[in-house]
Formats: sequence, C-alpha cells, structure tokens
Amino acid sequence: MKWTVIRWLFLCLGLLTIAADAAENRTLPASKPAVKAEIVASVEGQLAALREGEIGKAYAYASTGLQRQTPIRRFVQLVRQGYPEIWSNARAEFGLVRDDGRQATVTARVFAQDGASAVYDYVLVKEEDFWRIAGVLRHEAKGETRV
Repeated sequence: MKWTVIRWLFLCLGLLTIAADAAENRTLPASKPAVKAEIVASVEGQLAALREGEIGKAYAYASTGLQRQTPIRRFVQLVRQGYPEIWSNARAEFGLVRDDGRQATVTARVFAQDGASAVYDYVLVKEEDFWRIAGVLRHEAKGETRV
C-alpha cells in the first residue's frame, strides 16, 4: 500500500511538471497543419475509445512513461475520478497546437455527455512516429462550465 501511494505521488508530480513546463514554455512553435492533425487525432482517438468503453485502446494512447508508472486499473481510476469530462466525453473542441517535433501541447475543451465542460492542457510526446499523451492538466475547477 505504501509503495502504491509513493508511486501515485511521483506520477502526479511528474505529470504536473511536464504539463507546467509545457504550459510555461510558449516557445514551442505553432504546429504545421499535418502535424496538428496527427496530434489532434491522438487526443480524439483516446476520447473516442473512452466513449466506446474500449479502455485498453484508450490506455494505448498514453505514453510509454505514463504506462510504466500507471497500470491500466489505476489509469481507469485516475480518469474516472480526476477527469470526469474526459471519462464521459461527448466531444471536444481544440485550440492552438504547438510542437517541436518531439513534444507537443494542445488545449481542448472537453464536453461531457451531461453537458458539463472543462478545459484541459494535453502534453504529448512523439514515440516511434506516433503522438502519445504524456499528461493532462485541468484549467478550471470542477463544476465550472464556460462556453
């Protein structure tokens, strides 16, 4: 149990560090249209898998590092409890996508099936020619919905 808590704390710290670094590092250039499409497709793919209840497929969109630190059961708990709009998503709207060829960021407003929405910053990393999600950081407090 103690080991699980320690791993959980390191995971949270790591995700916050990645997301904060990416959010503060506005030096990433805006993505070219083809790259933007790839990055958005990765996030959309995970959201679609969650909508369809395909947890294994959704988990496959997570980066290797995130998968190493978070077994699939914990991934389900994290998304269900910490990212309710993502867990029960109906659709998403994407903002500016930035990348440097290895790391990318994209902001998305995710709409839940019940109509609630929240803005999330996604951080992705390029692994073997595929963009994988390395972290997600929520912009607003839960329950806040602005459109």
